[in-house]
Amino acid sequence: MVNRFKDPSAHLEIADLFAEHDRSSLPIELGVSRRTLFRYRDLYVHLIETDEELMPNLNAARQDPHFQKINERLGHLLDRYDSKWTEMEDSRAEAFYDWVPEHRR
Repeated sequence: MVNRFKDPSAHLEIADLFAEHDRSSLPIELGVSRRTLFRYRDLYVHLIETDEELMPNLNAARQDPHFQKINERLGHLLDRYDSKWTEMEDSRAEAFYDWVPEHRR
C-alpha cells in the first residue's frame, strides 16, 4: 500500500503502532507472514506478505475494534497518495516483478 506521510518524521510513531498491532492475533488471523514499512521522502510504502490473497480477509477485519483503532490513529499520520482514492484497495501497489534466488525456492 502506498500513502503519503503528513509528517515524514512520524515514521517511528507508525512503527510503534504496527508493533502494537502485530502483538495482537489479528495479523495471524489475516494470514500475514511478514510486514515491512518503507519511507522515501514523503512516501509511505507498506509491504504485507501473505500466503493467500489478503484483501478479502482485510475487508472482513475492518469490523474488528483493534483494526479500527489502529486505522484511525494512522489516519492522523498518513494521507492518501491520491485524493481520489476511496477504498483501501485503491492504495494497493501492483507488483510487476519478483525475483527469488534459486536456492530459496
